[in-house]
Amino acid sequence: MKKINKRKEKNHQKPKFRVLYSIMFINGFFILMSASIILSSMWIASQKNAKELAASLIKEIESSVVNRTRDYFLSAEHTNHSSSFFLYRYFQDVIGVPDDTEKLFDYYTNMLNMYPQFNMLYYSDTYGNLIMLNRMADGTFSRRYVNNDGETIRIQWNHVTPSYQGSYPNTQESADQGYDPRSRIWYTMAAEQKGVIWTPVYLFATNHLPGFTCAAPIYNSDGSLVGISCVDIAVADLSLFLGTIQPTPGIKIVILDNQNNLIAIQAKTRADLDLLFTKTDDKTRTGYTEYTINSLDTLSDPERVLLDETIRRGSGIHILTYNNKSYETIISPLSIGSGLDLNIGIIIPDEDVIGNVQRNLVQVTLFSIAMLIVIIIASFFLSNAIASPLRMLSEAMSKIKTLELDADVDINTNLLEILDIRDSFDNMKSGLKNFKRYVPSDLVGQLIKEQVIADVGGEERELTMFFSDISRFTSISEKMLPETLVKDISVYFELISKTIINNKGTIDKYIGDSVMAFWGAPVRMADHAKHACESAILVKNNLAALFRQWDNVGKAAFHTRIGIHTGIVTVGNMGYSERLNYTVIGDAVNVASRLEGINKIYGTDIIVSEDTYRQCKHDFEFRYLDKVSVMGREESLDIYELYSIKNDIEKTLKKLFTYYETGLKYYFNKEFTEAYKYFTVVMKNRMDDTPSKVMRERCIRYMKAPPPKDWSGIYIQRSK
Repeated sequence: MKKINKRKEKNHQKPKFRVLYSIMFINGFFILMSASIILSSMWIASQKNAKELAASLIKEIESSVVNRTRDYFLSAEHTNHSSSFFLYRYFQDVIGVPDDTEKLFDYYTNMLNMYPQFNMLYYSDTYGNLIMLNRMADGTFSRRYVNNDGETIRIQWNHVTPSYQGSYPNTQESADQGYDPRSRIWYTMAAEQKGVIWTPVYLFATNHLPGFTCAAPIYNSDGSLVGISCVDIAVADLSLFLGTIQPTPGIKIVILDNQNNLIAIQAKTRADLDLLFTKTDDKTRTGYTEYTINSLDTLSDPERVLLDETIRRGSGIHILTYNNKSYETIISPLSIGSGLDLNIGIIIPDEDVIGNVQRNLVQVTLFSIAMLIVIIIASFFLSNAIASPLRMLSEAMSKIKTLELDADVDINTNLLEILDIRDSFDNMKSGLKNFKRYVPSDLVGQLIKEQVIADVGGEERELTMFFSDISRFTSISEKMLPETLVKDISVYFELISKTIINNKGTIDKYIGDSVMAFWGAPVRMADHAKHACESAILVKNNLAALFRQWDNVGKAAFHTRIGIHTGIVTVGNMGYSERLNYTVIGDAVNVASRLEGINKIYGTDIIVSEDTYRQCKHDFEFRYLDKVSVMGREESLDIYELYSIKNDIEKTLKKLFTYYETGLKYYFNKEFTEAYKYFTVVMKNRMDDTPSKVMRERCIRYMKAPPPKDWSGIYIQRSK
C-alpha cells in the first residue's frame, strides 16, 4: 500500500500533458519553423521590390496630377472655341459691339457658373470696344463696358453688389490716356498668331490679380479680324484647385513657369494664399490691392530646399533627404497650348509611398501567421471532432438572428450530444420559416445590423415615403374568382416588393391592395429620394412587362398609381411592449398617401411632391402638374409627374411637357385664354393627356366665370 501511495505521489510530481496538446505542440513547432523560413524569404524579396513599387506609384501620381491640371486649363480653351463660334454667329453681320448684348451676357453667365475657375470672360472688337463679365470677390457677377469712339474712352460698370462701385467706378479718359484693350498682351498675341493663345502670368487690368488669359481671334465671313474672345484664370484660383488634389496625405504640389518661377501653390483656404502673394495698396484707386507673386524662397522648409535641389538635378524621380526624412521629388513639364509652358513640382514623403508598402507587408505577415495558427488548430482530428460541428452550429445560429433560414447545416459527427443539438436546431429553424412569412424579415435584418433595440420609441428623420394603389380594384376583384384573385395579387405584390427591397427600400405594410414603403430608415442614406423615384419607375416598367404577359392569356391588368413625398417624420417602433411595428408616422406620410390618390384627377401614374422633386430633379424627367392642397393639410404644395430616368424621353414629348408648363404659368397668372391655347396644343398632339384636359376644362370654366381676386390657383383636394 505504501508502494502504491509512493507511486501515486511520484506520478503526481511528474509533469502531465494531454495528448491533444502534445500533438498540437509537435505539429505546431515544425509548421512554425517552415513558416518562419518562408516568411523571412518573402520579407527580404518584398523589401527589394518596394523601391520599384514606389517608383511606379509616383509615376501614377504624377500622371494623375498632370492630367487633372491640364483638364483645368483645357476647359478655358474649350470655352473659347464655343465662345468664338457664338460670337461669330452673333456678330458676323454687325460692325463693332452691338447694342443688344443680353444674349452674350447670358452665355457668359452660364460659362462662369459652369466653370468656377474662370475669373472673367470678355470680348474686344478691333475698334477698342470691350464687353466683360467679371466674377467679383463675393461671387456675384459685374458687367464692364469699354466704349472707344476714337477720342474718348468711357468705362462703365454694372454691379450686382452696389458697394463695388467705389472700387470699380465709371470713368472717362482721352483715347491716348484711357484703357485700350488692343494694346493688351492677350490682344496682340492672338491677333499676331491668328489662333488660340495663352499669355504668360501678368496682372489683370480689371482687378490687378495675377493670372493667365486664354485668347482666341474671331474673323467674319470674309476672313477679316473682328475681335478677340478671352477667358481669364487667376493664379489664386489655380492654387485653390491644387489644394483639392491630395493623392497622398503629405504630398506637396507647386506650379512653376518655364523659368522655374513660382506660379501657384497648394492652398486649402484663401488664407494660405498669403504665402503666394505680396499685397500692396494701389494708391491710384481706392480700396484696390495689387498682388505680386512671391519667389520660391518664400516657401517654408523642406519644400524650398527640396524644390531647389530637384530643379538643379533636372528631369526624373529623385530621392532626397531632409532632416533624416526621405522624399520622392519630381519636376514634370506641362504644356497646355501656344504660349503656356509650365512645370509641376511634386514632393511626396517616403512614408506616404513605401510606408504603405511596408505596412501592407506587415499586415500580410500577421495575416499569414494567423492563418498558420488556424491551420495548426484545424489540422488535428480531436479538436475538429468537437470544435468544427459547434462552429458550424454557431455560424448557423448567427444567421438565425437575421432570419437567414435557407442554408442547411450538414454536420457529420459521431458525438450524440452534438447530434441532439443539431436536431433541436433543425426543429427551431422549421418553426422560424413559418414565422418568417408573417414578418418582414428584411426589416428585421436591417434593424439587427443597425443595432436598433426592439422597444417602443422613435426619432425624427427625413425620409421619402412611397404609396401605391390599384385603380378600380373593387370592380376588378368582383369579376374574378377568389382563388384567381389571390394568385394574381400575390404575383403583383411580389414584383413590387422585390423591386423596392432590391433598391434599398423598407416595406412598411400592405393595406388591402396598397403598398406602403419608405427610404432612409433604418439604414440612413443621403439619396433616399432618388432611390424612391428609381423604384417607382422600375415598378411602373416591370408591371408593364407583367401585364403584357397577362394580356396574352386574357388576364386583366392592374392599373397602379404611386405617390411619393419627402419630409420629416417620426420613425421607430410603434405599438406596445408585446407587439411592435417598425413604421413611420407624421404629416409627411399622409401627404404621400394623398399624392397617390391625386393621380386619379390627372390620369397620371406617379406623382411626387416638390420636396422630392428638388432632391432629384437632375436625375429624372418630371412635369410640373399643379399647385394642390391635399386633404387634411392647409398648406399647398407643388406636385410633379415623374415620367422617366433623365433623358429617357422622346424629344417631342418633352417639348409637349414644356408647352404644358408654359400654359400652367399663364393659368396661375389668370391669363386663361393664353393657357387654354397651350393646353389645346398638347391635346392635339397627345389626345390622352389627361392633365391638359383637366387644366383646359378649368380654363373654360374661369373664362366664363372669372375667379375672385384673391384666387391663388391652388386646387383643393376634396376626396381621397
